[in-house]
Amino acid sequence: MIPTAWIWKQENDLSFPIMTQSNAAVDELLKSSHCNSSIGCKSSLCSCRHYGLTCTACCSYQTENCDNPNNSQQVCTEDEEDNMDSLKSLYRSKSTKIS
Repeated sequence: MIPTAWIWKQENDLSFPIMTQSNAAVDELLKSSHCNSSIGCKSSLCSCRHYGLTCTACCSYQTENCDNPNNSQQVCTEDEEDNMDSLKSLYRSKSTKIS
């Protein structure tokens, strides 16, 4: 793999990452969040509530019992659900290794 093809620059036989002032993603994505709460999102243990956001359709506990619901008609796509499942599996495997 050629480093200069992947946002690296070459100076005096050394490779350096090219820094940018741009955001890593679009603002809508950077402002979105989801929680993995299993207790109803009543406290700041719910990451959405902790950051002053409402829970979304992509959150784990988004049911009629959620205490921090987003009442808009947001739909979680299959890709988003697949990504969430992958992230949850990764989180669980890392948590298990730490314990």
